[in-house]
Amino acid sequence: MLNKVSAAINDYSMIKPGSNVTVALSGGADSVTLLHCLLHLAKELNITVSAAHLNHLLRGKESFRDENFVRQICSDLSVPLTVRQSDILSYAQKSGESIELAARKVRYEFLESVSNGIIATAHNSDDLLETMIFNLARGTAISGLCGIPPVRDRFIRPLIYCSRSEIEQYCSDNNLKYVTDSSNLCDDYSRNKIRHNVIPVLRSINSSVETAALRTAKNLSQDKEFIDFYAAKSYNDAVTESGICTDNLKNEHPAIIKRVVKLFIEDKFGIKAESVILELVLNLVLQKNGGVILPTGIKLVNKGNLLCAESKAKDSDIQFKTTLKRQKIENNKKINNLLLKNTLDCDKIVGEPVIRTRKEQDYIHLYKRNCGKTLKKLFTEYKIPLEYRDKIPVIADDEGIIWVYGIGIAKRVAVTEKTENILIVESENNRNNFGGK
Repeated sequence: MLNKVSAAINDYSMIKPGSNVTVALSGGADSVTLLHCLLHLAKELNITVSAAHLNHLLRGKESFRDENFVRQICSDLSVPLTVRQSDILSYAQKSGESIELAARKVRYEFLESVSNGIIATAHNSDDLLETMIFNLARGTAISGLCGIPPVRDRFIRPLIYCSRSEIEQYCSDNNLKYVTDSSNLCDDYSRNKIRHNVIPVLRSINSSVETAALRTAKNLSQDKEFIDFYAAKSYNDAVTESGICTDNLKNEHPAIIKRVVKLFIEDKFGIKAESVILELVLNLVLQKNGGVILPTGIKLVNKGNLLCAESKAKDSDIQFKTTLKRQKIENNKKINNLLLKNTLDCDKIVGEPVIRTRKEQDYIHLYKRNCGKTLKKLFTEYKIPLEYRDKIPVIADDEGIIWVYGIGIAKRVAVTEKTENILIVESENNRNNFGGK
């Protein structure tokens, strides 16, 4: 087991020496094994290990049983632990998302908010196979058949070479206790149906089906990397300030054209390009006439040899006026909560605040949010029209963005009971058709 974990870490360059690795610890066999392995390898890898546990509050007493178990195991091993409770059911009902999707979203936001280094999740080769089958059943492109990436941004999967049976045997050999999630034992969820009904059939055909899936995923990932590299080069050759030069694409394979279009839509408009949209825009590129309306309402057209967005002239001349006012306060409890998204603690600002528009990779950790986001993702989340995005005022200090028009302030400059000096931001636009003054 330790050899397989070491191999995965080395093969995918998962961890740099000196890193802190936060283990997503549910208390199950997988995550307990992951924690145990990383602690054994900590000296060799020159890392520190901590843990994080999210109580989803979905299984009554069992959820608190898991939380208490995780607290005990981390106490026994002297591992720093962060625990948070989140009402996933209420969140799912409000967002309209499935419980599975809501739980995943909240869990990942939690992990990113509590870790200042690398985050290790306990996904294994069985999980990889289940993901490949799940995506295949719904219909997917090559990326879906690649399954779970061993490394994605700050997230790593050191158990990706290990099967679930190997993990359970490791727990038995090392007398490791763990808890079992009762929801994994029923067929209420799609993945459980795959785990209990589909995979046993595949295993009867090939007893090493997990290993075969790993090999397939690796081969497909290599193919995807090459195709994506070529598509990125084609995109850079074709993209202009006005759009995409379709003459540069007409001789390319449809697989490349769709990837170029995907890059264009996601880069320029900050939205996910679904396969249906990509097929429509592919036809638009090849036929050189007509138009395609994106989910945001933006219309893509092919004008001669240029794929571009039809601009909305009535919004192109929008202007913003922003002023700053410093003020000393005696009792910040008198500050209206509605104004807090435009009120900053002066003494927490680093250097002199500057009013400007967004730049590439601008990032903010909003007050009362569990994680930070780039402005590009934030504008997409708030459904801010494309025409406004490069004109919306933001305020930055020497450490980054601290205020965004209509959205709010950074957590690090929020007003507290100890605040003595505040900075009030007053901003408006000449059309009064965008909220957040």
